[in-house]
Amino acid sequence: MSGSHGSWSLDEAMRYEDFAEQSFSWRYIEKPALRSLIGRHVEQGSMALDLGCGGGRIIRLLQSLGIPDDRIYGVDNDSTLIDIARKKFPGVNFVHHELTDTPYNGVPTRVNIVTAHFVLQYLNLDGMQVCLAEVHRLLAPNGLLAIGLPHPIRVAQQAGTSYFARHQCHLPAPWGGIAFSSGLTVSDYVNLLIELGFGIMRLEEPELIIEGEHEVGANAYSAGPTRLMLLAQASTEKVA
Repeated sequence: MSGSHGSWSLDEAMRYEDFAEQSFSWRYIEKPALRSLIGRHVEQGSMALDLGCGGGRIIRLLQSLGIPDDRIYGVDNDSTLIDIARKKFPGVNFVHHELTDTPYNGVPTRVNIVTAHFVLQYLNLDGMQVCLAEVHRLLAPNGLLAIGLPHPIRVAQQAGTSYFARHQCHLPAPWGGIAFSSGLTVSDYVNLLIELGFGIMRLEEPELIIEGEHEVGANAYSAGPTRLMLLAQASTEKVA
């Protein structure tokens, strides 16, 4: 679900894959921020689930944090991207599944860490409620959910709409084609997590790391918040 629709051609998927792990924002904002959020919580035996895994850039990060391949699960609704990921990471468990179609058959319960990076913005509020309720069910008590999003303020600015409009925004995708966002606000995401039984542990608006400050493209990311990162913890009482 790294794209804006459910079935990409191989050409579209390859264009996205060429972009994803080499993009400026991934290297100098998102990847360092996500590593900082979850790295200290990875323990021996940790099991991880990546929602909207695409071709696997988060999978690679989870591997680098020491989680074994057979303890990593990836879910995506796009069969082309899942096929790419399976070839790159043959030891990882991949499930072809819509995030709003629950339960996620093939994913075990008592997962310790769930990542949802640049995927929840594709869901409306009802769809996200279904998805996050399933995440809460799958997480072990006190398990963690790490969320990465295009900052809702930046999305509204790029779309030329009101921050409070809450309607779907269509934006040019940097890898070609069109991407979209539900247009939800920061409080929409946070309040839904609280309502579903998550506690908010961290909320970050990550800035460029030092290594990216003088790279080409830095100006586009230095004037204001461009990304929103959340770390939430599942309560010990599971959602019904």
